Amino acid sequence: MTDKISVNSTTKLSEAITALTAMYREKKFVVVTLRPGKDRTLDQNALWFALYQRIAQMTQIGDVEDARRYCKLHFGVPIMRASSEDFRHGYNMALLNLPYEVKLSWMGPCALFGPDGFPVTRLFNRAQGIAYTDQIIAEFTAKGVFFSDLLGEVAA
Repeated sequence: MTDKISVNSTTKLSEAITALTAMYREKKFVVVTLRPGKDRTLDQNALWFALYQRIAQMTQIGDVEDARRYCKLHFGVPIMRASSEDFRHGYNMALLNLPYEVKLSWMGPCALFGPDGFPVTRLFNRAQGIAYTDQIIAEFTAKGVFFSDLLGEVAA
């Protein structure tokens, strides 16, 4: 049994303490991991999908999955390599010396890493997700892709 509780109020804090106490009483051993900050939002996931769709529509990059793979490899991997020694080590061991086409393919669904591919964006905290979004928009806007209508929709 794995529970994840985000504490952002005294009520949620009380719920977390109650859940932890109940789990301890039942199992007599509980592992707790704490970290500050917010998780990535569902709005952020929806925005990324919309960005990938637009990139696929307005460039020769391929379909939505191809755009997702490209963005994960070109923007997400550098963000994670810069911010996490564990990620950098894992990426270097698993992918660094592979041909570009293999790296790109492993960013999407594959037998080795499952339906989401090599874990990159799912590891982001909120700030990393914002940086990822900003980098995608900057690069593809410079290539003539427009996103202003999408940014307004998600913010609304």
